[in-house]
Amino acid sequence: MDPKRIMVIGGGPGGYVAAIRAAQLGGRVTLIEKDRIGGTCLNRGCIPTKTLLHDAKLLRSFKNSPLFKFVTPDPSGLLQSMMERKEQVIDELVKGIELLLNSYRVKLVRGEAHLLSSKQVEIVREDRGREILEADAILLAPGSVSKILSHLRLDREKIITSDEALELRETPREMVIVGGGYIGVELATFFHTLGSKVTIVEILENILPGMEEEVVRNLRRIFEKERIQIFTGSTVEEICETGTRVGLKINTPKGRIDLSCEKLLLAVGRIPNISSALTQVGIEYTPQGIKVNSYLETSLPDVYAFGDAVGEMMLAPVAMAQGVLAAENAMGSRREWKKPLIPLCIFSYPEIASVGLTEREAKERGPIKIGRFPFRSNPKAVLSGEPEGWIKVIASQEEDAILGIHILGAEANLLASVALTMIGRKLGEFTQFIQAHPTIPEALREACLDVDGLAIHLPKSIRGKG
Repeated sequence: MDPKRIMVIGGGPGGYVAAIRAAQLGGRVTLIEKDRIGGTCLNRGCIPTKTLLHDAKLLRSFKNSPLFKFVTPDPSGLLQSMMERKEQVIDELVKGIELLLNSYRVKLVRGEAHLLSSKQVEIVREDRGREILEADAILLAPGSVSKILSHLRLDREKIITSDEALELRETPREMVIVGGGYIGVELATFFHTLGSKVTIVEILENILPGMEEEVVRNLRRIFEKERIQIFTGSTVEEICETGTRVGLKINTPKGRIDLSCEKLLLAVGRIPNISSALTQVGIEYTPQGIKVNSYLETSLPDVYAFGDAVGEMMLAPVAMAQGVLAAENAMGSRREWKKPLIPLCIFSYPEIASVGLTEREAKERGPIKIGRFPFRSNPKAVLSGEPEGWIKVIASQEEDAILGIHILGAEANLLASVALTMIGRKLGEFTQFIQAHPTIPEALREACLDVDGLAIHLPKSIRGKG
């Protein structure tokens, strides 16, 4: 019996993972990608942004170290060097994925894919050559694109998206960021660390909508203490370009104000990348994304879709998990997609991690109790020069079960993995474990102890307070 022919359209996190899983299960797999393997996440999103933020964190730590008075880096070439290292990281990871695909004998085809039917795809190559390929099952992973506001003209020089921001070679003196989601907040952290005067304009009532409100309030306080301006409930009403600068009129709850900057960064989110080539063959979709059932099947038989294109949660780990499931189903399984518990991490300064229910969500389910532990009372955070922030643990009053863990501070992204395993468990299951010293997880244990007022390294007068 001939192996099943699987075609994957899109080589981002979901697409290349789906290709590998289908190949592992015995499929003859073709992966079509018009750009570099890795998609937005690897080439213009998660990886480049976090690489730059990693270097910015080192710079911040160095500035706070006594060594800074003896060795002061030359700021003129700093961004250029960071960008060069970012490209090296991307290149290395892209080559690694290409080696993985080759090891599983996944055929990589460069070109733009046009779906002709549930069994046929037309490939348009860079030289405009065309080829029609056939498959037994097709997996769609076209990803997402930056959302652009219709009234803001994008020139990609002074008015830019995150794509252009990640290619800058000179630090702008001023940057206004329209959008206070995780992209805007992370890029605000980066450019502020390099010396830009940063302003965030957000249309909603607060930055980072949907996150634990207490975490957001404290991050905003820290940002404003560091002179990052934040205007919430605000909109851009007018833009005027003059020479190398951009002038803006902002409508805020306190009235209209004028701003001026070198770079205006649009970070208002992303939308599913749904081309007419998909819709013309009967793929059903909404503005939120391609419509799929619980098996990630589209309206066409033997055609699956997943990742950003279906619009559930535009996160790389979600795309990867869905890619695995779609590939398994295409190869003959019948497994349903059930929304998993997903840790959310934002690489601002301080970092944020959120797992499980927020305080507002938990209260809707019944009585709760809360514990908090500040990083200023954790030796590892203090010696690392990162005493800002705290850990908040939310538990049910009656069952003593952990419902949510929210972290603002040192190593939040690492603690998220630990927190993920704790949701739904009893408080005592974690507090009985002895943690290594000095480490950040000691703070997580103390926050759990504080739920019942038993934290050791907190004065009695401030137990339970943020």
